[in-house]
Amino acid sequence: MLSLVAVPAYAAIPPQDPGVTLRTYNIGSDLPGLCTLKPGQTPNFDKLMPVINWSTQADFGIADRFHTQVIANINIPTAGSYTFRLTSDDGSRLRIDKSTVVDNDDVNSTFTTVISHDGLHGASPKDGTIDLSAGYHKLRVEHFDNTGGQTLKLEWQPPGATQFALVPTTALSTESGVTRVTAPGTKECVQGMDTPGDGLPLNAVHPNYTLTSLRPSGFEPKVTGMDWLPDNRLAITTWGGDYGTTAPLGEVYLLGNVTGTTSAQQVTVKKIATGLQDPMGIKYVDGKLYVSERSRLVELNDADGDDVIDSKRTVATWPFGGTYHEFAFGLLYKDGYFYLNLSVQITPGGRTTKPQLAANRGTAIKVNKATGQVEYTASGLRTPNGMGWGPEGGIFVTDNQGDWLSANKLVQLKPGRFFNHYNDPAGPFDTNAVTQPVLWLPHNEIANSPSTPIMLTQGLFAGQMLFGDVTYGGIQRGYLEKVNGEYQGAVFRFAQGLEAGISRLTLGPDGAIYAGGIGDERASSNWRQQGKLRFGLQKLTPTSSNAFDILAMRAVAGGFELEYTQPLSAATLSSLTSRYAVQQWRYTPTSSYGGPKVDLETLSVSSAVPSADGKKVTLRINGLEAGRVVHVQSPRPFSSASGQSLWSTEAWYTLNALPGSTYEAEQAALSGATVSTEHAGYSGTGYADFATTANTGGYTEWTVDVPSAGSYSLAFRYANGGTADRPLAVAVNGTTVSPAFSFPPTNAWSTWRTVSLSTTLPAGPSKIRVTTTGANGANLDNVAVAAVPRIALFDGAGLAAWETTDGNPATWPVAGGSMESLGGNIRTRAKFGDFKLHGEWLEPTYPPEVTGQARGNSGFYLQERYEIQVLDSYGDTTLANNEAGAIYLKRAPDRNMATAPNTWQTYDITFRAARFSATGTKLEDARVTVVWNGVVVHNNVAINGPTGNGQPEGSTPGSIALQDHGDPGANPRFRNIWIEPLS
Repeated sequence: MLSLVAVPAYAAIPPQDPGVTLRTYNIGSDLPGLCTLKPGQTPNFDKLMPVINWSTQADFGIADRFHTQVIANINIPTAGSYTFRLTSDDGSRLRIDKSTVVDNDDVNSTFTTVISHDGLHGASPKDGTIDLSAGYHKLRVEHFDNTGGQTLKLEWQPPGATQFALVPTTALSTESGVTRVTAPGTKECVQGMDTPGDGLPLNAVHPNYTLTSLRPSGFEPKVTGMDWLPDNRLAITTWGGDYGTTAPLGEVYLLGNVTGTTSAQQVTVKKIATGLQDPMGIKYVDGKLYVSERSRLVELNDADGDDVIDSKRTVATWPFGGTYHEFAFGLLYKDGYFYLNLSVQITPGGRTTKPQLAANRGTAIKVNKATGQVEYTASGLRTPNGMGWGPEGGIFVTDNQGDWLSANKLVQLKPGRFFNHYNDPAGPFDTNAVTQPVLWLPHNEIANSPSTPIMLTQGLFAGQMLFGDVTYGGIQRGYLEKVNGEYQGAVFRFAQGLEAGISRLTLGPDGAIYAGGIGDERASSNWRQQGKLRFGLQKLTPTSSNAFDILAMRAVAGGFELEYTQPLSAATLSSLTSRYAVQQWRYTPTSSYGGPKVDLETLSVSSAVPSADGKKVTLRINGLEAGRVVHVQSPRPFSSASGQSLWSTEAWYTLNALPGSTYEAEQAALSGATVSTEHAGYSGTGYADFATTANTGGYTEWTVDVPSAGSYSLAFRYANGGTADRPLAVAVNGTTVSPAFSFPPTNAWSTWRTVSLSTTLPAGPSKIRVTTTGANGANLDNVAVAAVPRIALFDGAGLAAWETTDGNPATWPVAGGSMESLGGNIRTRAKFGDFKLHGEWLEPTYPPEVTGQARGNSGFYLQERYEIQVLDSYGDTTLANNEAGAIYLKRAPDRNMATAPNTWQTYDITFRAARFSATGTKLEDARVTVVWNGVVVHNNVAINGPTGNGQPEGSTPGSIALQDHGDPGANPRFRNIWIEPLS
């Protein structure tokens, strides 16, 4: 029993509804006890309930594995000692604040735990006592259910009572008028290793920036629009009222002294306009300010030059149904036209109103400044609360999760595009093909209510996008790249620690990022960032700092290239492949609100290859699919060479398309296969169906075209609804590159997967043929042809990609863009299967008395198993199998292509690793082609085992090693070493 000293009561509380708020979160995995939910997550169910007495799935909304929150105020009629009884299955906890309710935010409250009844157990009661003063007190209950029964009941025994009774509705209340927003899908609890920026939202401003308040005392703007005047004053619009009001309470302010070195006390504030109806954008054009209201674009006129607006002129109007959620978001201007977006009408809870009370909502519009003519340019938007200029002068828009939006997203506006939110009545482009997002912004993970996107124009992240968020809060960063002519890319956490959820961003003339905040006043509302103010205005000024962060994430054949702002530390580079965790999933938009992750799967990282400078890592990931969101996390500890910890460890990449060119199977030459459309999920207009073809000899043959000769990845998208592998022979220009390439089962004919192999292609057209080999083939959708990424292992600057044979950092001397073979053997940190390797080496001049194997002895070890000898063999006419160009002790080169000492020589090596069965039996020897100074000296030669001191053969990949032979005197040097992984 817990007893506390009673505390004094306060008088006023916000307007109330009788009962309590019940929020249920679907965790979806076993729960051993109460958990702390990750912040910023929207509940699966949010409803007003009369009392706390629930025992069915209908009550909670979910059968098993969920977390429950109860939010209420309890009205204590008489001061005294109150005993509460909390009955639950499984664990629960009751907390009551020490004072009566005087505000609408838990951040200002101090709660006392009255009952802790945690753990896995059946329905059982537990009692606790607390002394309370008369008046309203905040009451919170946390509860979880794992499996089996589900129960939560709260009873009390007030002073003078002799028995427990259910706490009645008359004693319970929760804030009225709350919009109860929910979202499907599983939610997450904080895990033991989660920290801000690593599994959790950040909790601070990015270290490369300093934060300055721009709010003088008493100035509390709910910012909805920002733009700059030529004299560096900042014009802002404010909501004026509260969330949900339709009254014309919006205002316009001019702020001075906001740029450069300043403070809140130095900022000047001048109100210049009132009576605007929810202004959502402002733009300064040709000496005047323009504002987008709910139903019109208005020009503000100052007749006497005192800045105060004397009149408003309507420039344009658009359909408006008069509901509280109809906004006109913007505002952009270019070449005589304004650009803005119209949101749809929604009902309380977030569902789209059907039918809409006004036509053509959820559209992007273009307004002629001179005539006021409105032109619809795109449709299929829902709540596009963010609009900004991006790469190549394009217009980019953020939209919020809801009906037909499985998650939040960033899209690029172009005339005639449809963005998948089907309206009633239909919008002007709703019959067009769906345009995919540039970025999916997974709900609860990286965004909840995204707002204005802006593009940085200078500094480390120049060319990248930033956008705020009203409820997730803070600022997120997006790296965009063009793949097959369309933008896609990755989103990263960027900054938190701001005073309010962010509704608007703008870049100032001083290069600072200006952030305006907003939020609902009601404590029970989730349309705000929890624990933050409902208003705000701050700026983030760039500094000379260089925090360790992910700079970019690029799609490459078979995976991604991650670029960092600093070189990785030796500790991080050690076992680099194991430091990355990858998942992928897709979304299937429906008419329901939001949507779960579909086909969620964990992928394995087969290799992680650092660049020569340690700033880039190329990940090869098995099973990547187009049309997926790919989440990559590198949990801490993950540090830079300077000792800094990675600022944010996660990236969400929207992989709409694999890099390279895609060739559809239905457009290929077919023999023994037919074009079919029976099974859904294919791209293009169909697929090649081998299901009923003869067992051997049926083929699909594509003619592909590449701009230059080199190594290319062939990624085959296929479906195999059978129970066994359906291998196909793969040939390039008539030469077999894989006699039986595996196409494993995909579990259903409508489930499509991608398998890839790499090969070399000549410049120009090539024929890629896949042929059945004794079993019916898999259905083929397409093949994507992309250049294999070339990874610099040594570029003359550093040895980050190398280590000693015992795993310590490599220490070979580096000077003049090359390294000397001195200090023991070194090897790459990354391991490789098949590859193409380029390396350059130089032999110094040796005196005549230095002979044989002592003349600059070194070598390139392939997988640390097979050595290609390096030696001064210039002028030797009787090359042996232990001299330059030899496969050491196995085979001499066909010709001596050695050049004189002190000249740079090249090896270009194409290597195919030995093949082994699943039980470890060797099936094929390793094979190698060596081009020495431009001449082939070994042409696809089999190597029947390790050379010299090479490591034992096996099925696992291996490192590239360079030998230090340990001879006295001058040593060989190496430079310009790069690799193209082929498997």
